[in-house]
Amino acid sequence: MKAKKLGWMLMLLFVLSAVALAQDEDERLDGGYYSLIDRSTGAVVTMTARHLDPGDTYISADNKEYRVEAIDGDRVLVDCLGEIELPSLSDSSSSFLTQLVAQGSNDGPVGIYHTHSAESYVPTSGTDSKETGDIYEVGKSFQQALEELGLRVLRSDNNHNPHDGGAYVRSRRTVKELLQQGAVALFDVHRDAVPPEVYRTTIDGEQMTKVRLVVGRQNPNQQANLEYAKRIKAVADKEVPGIIEGIFHAKGNYNQDIGPRMMLLEMGAHTTSLEEAQKSAWAFARVIPAAAGFTPAERPRAARQLGGAALKAVAWVLFLTLLGGLGFVALNVGSLEEFKARLRGFISREMANALGLLRRRKPGEDDK
Repeated sequence: MKAKKLGWMLMLLFVLSAVALAQDEDERLDGGYYSLIDRSTGAVVTMTARHLDPGDTYISADNKEYRVEAIDGDRVLVDCLGEIELPSLSDSSSSFLTQLVAQGSNDGPVGIYHTHSAESYVPTSGTDSKETGDIYEVGKSFQQALEELGLRVLRSDNNHNPHDGGAYVRSRRTVKELLQQGAVALFDVHRDAVPPEVYRTTIDGEQMTKVRLVVGRQNPNQQANLEYAKRIKAVADKEVPGIIEGIFHAKGNYNQDIGPRMMLLEMGAHTTSLEEAQKSAWAFARVIPAAAGFTPAERPRAARQLGGAALKAVAWVLFLTLLGGLGFVALNVGSLEEFKARLRGFISREMANALGLLRRRKPGEDDK
């Protein structure tokens, strides 16, 4: 009797776990998406493949806050709550930054990973999903851009397939690995699944994608992470206007219960290209140091000098050498054809010498 009762209990636990796992799936997988409709105007506010619940909120690009009131099929009915005020970037005593400094968490590296490892871009790969998705290339671009700015970065290639309700359970292990390696801010890089016009934009003459920030409502750090998202948008609106599509404060955990600088990023949609998302990653990276309270490491002095004074000096050497060479050759030939032949030989020889000089020059010697 006891064994039978235990068996029923285990089966019930299994069923409940399966239901909880299914409910944990945060996005639609049927190829559809939701349109957020302002109930007062009937206008489409935005679109998303993310499952939403009444009480979820969305902050638009123009800083208007909308609250989900009801779900009607593919229509999410929202009310506009008014315009929000983003954090002041001049206030260095904000509770968010003060808390981070007090925790001594301003010197560690940034972590990057991908919960939905299969996500890809149809215009680039011909599919929206593959074993190792295009999203990893976006993560690499984001890493390179942050490192170029002087930040240390830890990027995980861990694969968390399949794209199901258990993906966040599997990626939680990756989060802990990155934290154990010293990461103090983590970015879970995704892409959305909506029409291209939702994300496609042009910034500084370059076609790229917007970035959507997602903060989970079901974790104890939701307020800290929401303030973090607002800080990111405040910096972005100043430094890279138009790159933030909006901020979802939606149902879900997204492993953001682990810390106050945990952010889920939607880099474009499956209908935009990988190249557009990579360009966006480079542009968006410029926002992170100020938004997260990091002080980027200064790039080595010698590296900065080599690209400037050293190359200018070599350019002058080449110019003066060629100028003098032209005069010398012109005075010592008897025909136009001989002049051309000698000139070609002279340029080849002197160019090789000049390049050899540049290779032998040590970093930092150009300003002496």
